[in-house]
Parts: sequence; structure tokens; C-alpha cells
Amino acid sequence: MAVHEELEPPVLSITLDRPKANAFDVEQIEALRASLERAAEVEGARVLLLRGAGDVAFCAGADMGAVGPLATPDGLSDWTRNAHDMLDRIAGFPIPIIAVLRRPAVGGGFELALACHLRVLSRDAHVAIPEIHRGYLPSWAAIERLVPLVGLGLAGDLLLTGRRVSSDEALARGIVHRVADDADGEARALAEEIAGLPPLAVRAALGQIGGGSDGREAQRARELADLERLVTTEDTVEGVTAFFEKRQPKFKGK
Repeated sequence: MAVHEELEPPVLSITLDRPKANAFDVEQIEALRASLERAAEVEGARVLLLRGAGDVAFCAGADMGAVGPLATPDGLSDWTRNAHDMLDRIAGFPIPIIAVLRRPAVGGGFELALACHLRVLSRDAHVAIPEIHRGYLPSWAAIERLVPLVGLGLAGDLLLTGRRVSSDEALARGIVHRVADDADGEARALAEEIAGLPPLAVRAALGQIGGGSDGREAQRARELADLERLVTTEDTVEGVTAFFEKRQPKFKGK
């Protein structure tokens, strides 16, 4: 089975499991897309963990042996569009997705992690976009997502050299959000922390983060609209009331 699911709320889990390095072929893309669709329908879901099985890699990107027959202009175009659609679904998912990087995330696997909202990297793992060493370039929107994180300078460095980025550098540069000896445990703790927050506000925050760079006025208008919508919800009333009563709030997503 290429994808394993644990869809019990509030914290869901999807695990890529395709020997040897969880690399993608056409069927794996479709399997992950279908799994995401099922996860999006789970009532009470608050956070989704995306993992890679095994001890080789979180994901090694495209399976070159399996996708070789696609290496025609039409085949590559279809392959890339399908991959973009999958990654856009992740980036636009209604709840936060945390990439759990227990092992290296390279090539398309790094691009998959970049599409997630948060990334937790094992201390002994690394990330890289090494395609240039094989004579081609990444095509799953690596630069589109990497430049806003680290700037054009570092993005160009990684693209042109294909070098490995250690966990320490990845954290310092803002490529990942947490580094830990136990990436699974750290990601689970982060997921449970977010799951305990008011879900309507979390979803609004995701919209703010993914809103794009459409100008200051548009950003401010979006912030105001979110605030006006949230301020009358039961969760906001509960949060404010709990603050003054010095107790833990109980959020319902209403």
C-alpha cells in the first residue's frame, strides 16, 4: 500500500510508504491526492501530520525509473500539472499540515515539504534540491515557495549547487520550523498544541499566511474581514471569557 491513513480527529496522519524512498510515480500522486480528499472530510479534524515511512527518506521526489516513460513534452507536462495540483491542495488545505521529516527530504520530496504549512526536521536529517547534478531542474514550484521563505540569494544558492542543507542551517534560515532528535514526538506535540486552539481562528490564520503578496491594502482588508467575522463567534467569546476568568478555554469551532 502506497499511503497509510490514520484519520481519527483531532490530529490526523498520512504516511507515504513506497519502497525504497517513498518516491512518487503516477499512482502515488493519485493515492496521496485521494487520501487528502478523505482527510478534508473528517469532522473535528484540527491538524494533519504528513510522514514518510522507512529509514531512507521522507520522500525522494519522483521515481526516475517509474516516470521515465513520461519523458516526452506531453508526458512531462501532464506529470507536472498533476504534481502541482497535489501540492496546491496541500498548501490550500483547510487545516494545518505538518511535514514530519525524520529522514532527508530531497528533490520533489523537499518541494512536497515546502507545500506544507509547518516542517519539523530530525536533527540528523537534511533537505536539498539536487536536480542540477543530474542535468535538470526542479519543476514542482520549489523556487516559488522557497524564495518567500529564504530570499532569492539562498534559493539561488541551493538551486545552482544542489547542496545539502543541514538541520541547523535549515532552522536558522527559516526553511523548517522545528528541529528535534525525535521529529515524530516534536511534530505530535506541535500538532496537539495547535489542535487545542480555536479552529476558526486557525483557519483564518492559514488564509492570512497563504494570501499571497497582493499589496498592503488588500492584506489589511483581509485582516479586518477576518477579525469582523471572528469577533462574534462562540470561540472568541469563550476565549475572552476564559482569559478574564483565569481558566483554560473550551473551543468548539463555532
